[in-house]
Amino acid sequence: MFKFKGKQEQSGLNSRYLPFGLARFFSWFFLLLVLASSVFLSLFIARATTATLLDSQEDYAMLLAENLNKQIFNRFTLPVTVASGRVKLGDPEQYRLLDEVVHSLLHGLRVETIRIYNNEYAVTYSTNRDEVRRTDLYTQGVPEIFQGKHHHFDVLSTMSYFQAMLRPRLAEGSFQLRTIYPLKINQELYPNLSEEDASTVLGALEIIQDVSNHYQISIRNQWLIMGGFLVSSLVLFTLLHVVARKAEKVIAERMERNLQLEAELHQSEKLASMGRMVASIAHEIRNPLGIIRSSSEFLLRREKAVQDSSRPILEAIYDESCRLGSTVNDFLDYARPRQPRRDAVNMADVAHKAFNFLAGEFQRQNVELVDEIPPFLPVSGDEDLLYRAVYNVLINALQAIGGEGRVIVQGQVRDDGKTVLEVMDSGPGFAENCLKALDPFYTTKDNGTGLGLPIVQSIITSHGGKLELENGKDGGALIRFVLPSGSVLPDEEMERGDKS
Repeated sequence: MFKFKGKQEQSGLNSRYLPFGLARFFSWFFLLLVLASSVFLSLFIARATTATLLDSQEDYAMLLAENLNKQIFNRFTLPVTVASGRVKLGDPEQYRLLDEVVHSLLHGLRVETIRIYNNEYAVTYSTNRDEVRRTDLYTQGVPEIFQGKHHHFDVLSTMSYFQAMLRPRLAEGSFQLRTIYPLKINQELYPNLSEEDASTVLGALEIIQDVSNHYQISIRNQWLIMGGFLVSSLVLFTLLHVVARKAEKVIAERMERNLQLEAELHQSEKLASMGRMVASIAHEIRNPLGIIRSSSEFLLRREKAVQDSSRPILEAIYDESCRLGSTVNDFLDYARPRQPRRDAVNMADVAHKAFNFLAGEFQRQNVELVDEIPPFLPVSGDEDLLYRAVYNVLINALQAIGGEGRVIVQGQVRDDGKTVLEVMDSGPGFAENCLKALDPFYTTKDNGTGLGLPIVQSIITSHGGKLELENGKDGGALIRFVLPSGSVLPDEEMERGDKS
């Protein structure tokens, strides 16, 4: 079925260059931008959260270190110095006493290791006794403490942060906070202590805490932020995409409508120009043409007075005047189409009227007319104009066949409320571009005006229908009227009642 493919293809071509095609591009660009921003922002927030958690752990470690420094001095260093004269952790009893003091303070706390270094950077005490006397455990922070630095922090990890993000759960000890703090004399017990003695570092206290749970919280928050951004961006992208597609559809329809209006305006301008031209010459042609035709007809009727040698000339004058009159009428019909009435019309009756009028012509050319029209094809329109349309199509079919052949006429009332009348001939069919046949003055006949099908299209369009052209499967041209269905005629209703 031909459905004005030219217009649809044109509309489809224009739709690819609609402004909202750019909106779809920006919707995808926005999605990628939001995703990239969410990753960056989540990393930033996660880092900030981790830093905040580490700051709180560092503050806690400082309090713990200060408390350990006081308790070790008050409960171990001072009593041992008073009792033995000096601290000697090689003494099992002194080591046991220090171990009791440390473990009493660490009870219930998430502290992995406590170490005490001397000024030679050797481990003099550790919660892991196997580490005592080792000199390979100290880090840069230990010398800094003996050089006067107040404290030192660093993070120990078994994996990178990005590796930790891919783990569903972090194992204990994955991330550890190491705090190094100087062991000094408790100034609360010796308020009169000199500044030099107060600043003396007795040892370096190393505290290692497990902060894996804090990193786990940071990573979980990061994934929540990324997931939230992803969901919101997908929702926003979907809404933007839907709006863009709907807007594009609306613009495409408007563009197609504008193209149609432009075509109609162009056609109207062409018709107006043609109407003015035809109106100016119709009067000059019609009157002399009528005189010529009536005079030749009068002479032909006087058979006895007409000589045999003059009769062919008179017949030629009469035939050519009739043909010229028909041409003038075609110009007038195309240039000045009238507005159709809205009567209840049965297209079956209109078609049969045309069949009866052209029956002699079909017989003369030996063309078979196959009538497959149902009894009722109701439409709302102008019977005279619709008759002219059917007549022109049948004449066009006869001219296309040009001799022996066949014309098949079919009809139906579709479920979509359209009445369809199809005329198929056994001629050569349309050229490659069927739409060319609808162009005014386009004709493949030597004596044609090229206005037959344009007039038919004008009539059908004025009735709110459309004219479809295509070539049949077995060859030949197929012309299809698609008109809005109308009410059934009263006579037809009565006939239906009689049959039932």
